[in-house]
Amino acid sequence: MKVAILNAIDPAKSQVNWGGSPIDAYIRFLQNAPDDFAFTGYTVALNQFPADPDLYDGYVITGSPSGAYETDPWILTLMTFIRQCYHLGKKLVGICFGHQIIAQALGGHVEKSAKGWGLGLKPFAVNSSKPWMTEPSPHCSLYFVHQDQVIDLPPGAEQLAGNDFCPNVMYAIGEQVLGVQGHPEFTPEIMEGILASRNEMENSEVYETAVASVANGRPDNQLFAQWIVNFLQE
Repeated sequence: MKVAILNAIDPAKSQVNWGGSPIDAYIRFLQNAPDDFAFTGYTVALNQFPADPDLYDGYVITGSPSGAYETDPWILTLMTFIRQCYHLGKKLVGICFGHQIIAQALGGHVEKSAKGWGLGLKPFAVNSSKPWMTEPSPHCSLYFVHQDQVIDLPPGAEQLAGNDFCPNVMYAIGEQVLGVQGHPEFTPEIMEGILASRNEMENSEVYETAVASVANGRPDNQLFAQWIVNFLQE
């Protein structure tokens, strides 16, 4: 199965130590679960796109510091590309910004939440069990770094997981689209590095709570790697 990683992070705007590139980090994450994928990466934030959406069986869209509602040319191009992939029946998986821009492109609504930052290790309830959830779990935790949220799901989408702060943590459209607001690709080291880079938030309650959550818990990254791989292969 040929899978393209669409990297929505401009290298010049990232202070994260990815252990290579964000594309490398996503491939390492997905390889935590057995798969038979051939990966190719494109940095869409630099306007690098596959020549044809039909070149790959599935697409994974990464997080980004950008907003899905912004009008940078590469964001508008990505939205068009998402719609093309969807109409061709391609598998689409979105993480954080990827989760948001797929929703926005397919008729949902994303905005900067009045609730502020979702930061650190956060628990949420999984409200629906799917066949690709081969180890079903009613409660999970992932790392989160976001202000934007999917407020309205696109037509045909089913809410799969959420919490009071972020009701739409995970959604699916049939067996074709999967969106996850959290960051299962973040290692503890990546999350610690992100927190360390947010000096402007130090001493705030949100920041201190996030630091404590990372120190005292571990995310369900392995579980989500298996779920996402299963979803892509289903």
